[in-house]
Amino acid sequence: MSEVLAPLALEIALGGVILLVLLLGLFRPGVPDRRAGWVSLVGLCGLSAWAFSVEPSSAAFGGSFVNDPLALFAKRLFLVSGAVSVLATLGQPGERLLRRGAEYHVALMASLLGMLVLASARELILLFVAFELMSIPLYFLTGFQKGQDTAPEGALKFFLVGSVSSAVMLYGFSFLYGVTGTTALSAIPAAMAAGAPLAKIGLVLVLAGVAFKIATVPFHMWVPDTYEAASTPFVAWLSVAPKAAGFIVIFRLYIEGASRTGYLWVPAVSAMAALTIVAGNLMAIPQQNVKRLLAYSGIAHIAAAAGTPAVVIFGSSNIAHWRPWNTAPAEVVFEEMPCQPCAGYFCEKFEQPECILRVPVTRVIAAIERLLT
Repeated sequence: MSEVLAPLALEIALGGVILLVLLLGLFRPGVPDRRAGWVSLVGLCGLSAWAFSVEPSSAAFGGSFVNDPLALFAKRLFLVSGAVSVLATLGQPGERLLRRGAEYHVALMASLLGMLVLASARELILLFVAFELMSIPLYFLTGFQKGQDTAPEGALKFFLVGSVSSAVMLYGFSFLYGVTGTTALSAIPAAMAAGAPLAKIGLVLVLAGVAFKIATVPFHMWVPDTYEAASTPFVAWLSVAPKAAGFIVIFRLYIEGASRTGYLWVPAVSAMAALTIVAGNLMAIPQQNVKRLLAYSGIAHIAAAAGTPAVVIFGSSNIAHWRPWNTAPAEVVFEEMPCQPCAGYFCEKFEQPECILRVPVTRVIAAIERLLT
């Protein structure tokens, strides 16, 4: 493979698996078997094992596509969760998955391909296209069991709300492009540092669009009906992978992109997280359907993840001292300051020689990855 396409190796390989499953469905349309599922499972397991051997590399395509530690961590999560979902689907009873198994698995892996591209995107157009490639197959998969009464309603609600969120996000991207004159994420810190009001408006709109994707209150209304309508293996995957992709966008835009002005988003993210915890748990209390109960429980739990960037990255009273380090947009550190009174807990937990509040974001992500793996 050429050096130009080398950063896209995982994405190209997944595209090959999708094509193979699609051809299997085309040439065996009337044979009810699970061969498409097994081929998908073997392909995803192989890609998952390969992903753990991939090393971070330099940016490609003019900085639009990166394979940094954050991107690789996300890709491993997406591939493993996708393989687990396909494995669970193979045990599902019913004639529909036997007759239309190729359609189901092609759509699921197409959404997974969008997530892989999204994890590495450092450019607004690529980010939006990857988001849509991830989202559109999800609408189809939600209504896959069209014989059930709840499936069309859940899929339609998901589609309408997802379309609105995409429009809001794209509107925010247009503000960012108008201010910076480029679609590169690396231009956002300068616009924020200059205090451009349109840049702040753009990031607010993008935050609202991402909030739809990760289902935080008040952008959660699609979740209960979607969870109730879809199959259980797909719902399990939907509750993990697409939401993780939404958090990747938050990291890219509000930690790497916002840079030293990241503290401006702490009140908004914190308020959204607090509201989501309270509302999600209260709405879960009267539920009689197990899936709807788990949907509202998931809404409440997503708030903990939504507040993590604010707590871990922005949780210092000296936040205004952030500055770029070594001119790398992805790495941001604190100026020299007294260590926060954490009694060395975070330094020991993340195996860092310095205070965690003064280390680069990429090193924090790498430390979290070591803890999880």
